[in-house]
Amino acid sequence: MARPLIPALEALEAALRPLDALWLVGGSTGLLLQGVALSAQPRDLDIYVDRNDACGVHSALTAYAKDEQAESETAIYRSVLSHYDMDGVHVELVGGFEVRAYDSEYRVEAQYLASRFERTYTLGNGRIVRLMPLVHELIFNVLRERPDRYEAIAAACRREGREAQLAGLADLMNRNRFDERLRRRLFALLES
Repeated sequence: MARPLIPALEALEAALRPLDALWLVGGSTGLLLQGVALSAQPRDLDIYVDRNDACGVHSALTAYAKDEQAESETAIYRSVLSHYDMDGVHVELVGGFEVRAYDSEYRVEAQYLASRFERTYTLGNGRIVRLMPLVHELIFNVLRERPDRYEAIAAACRREGREAQLAGLADLMNRNRFDERLRRRLFALLES
């Protein structure tokens, strides 16, 4: 793990500890913390919250803010975004994240993902941070066409236990709208 990311995670956890908001570490940092082989070390830190927690989390991080929270919408993404500098590490807060691609719609529910999958990492100071589950990262990276990521994520999912990952994938499919071709593709990645 890149050295500056751990102090940034510790500072982030300390700043958000007083809140009743749930946040998850995702992206390349979350993948690395779960043992996914990456071609490059993470350079930033992505954290995800539900839309109703985004404002409170942003307020708690105001001292580190590089901008104000803003609605962001692209051809495939929709969220509330804001950016921070914590110990020299770029941090992106993503609230109410939604992805639309392949005739499918995927809505990230941080509270649900944390309770259903319970992925955590223990920092050197003994504090715990929650991580985005691998099956979420698989879905997200297939939707954004990142084979360099989703192949490595699928391999990590298979190592961890195919049945549990398949059940988690089916669960997320039932909570969202996935095109049949996308469903087959995701299941094939976990079963191969």
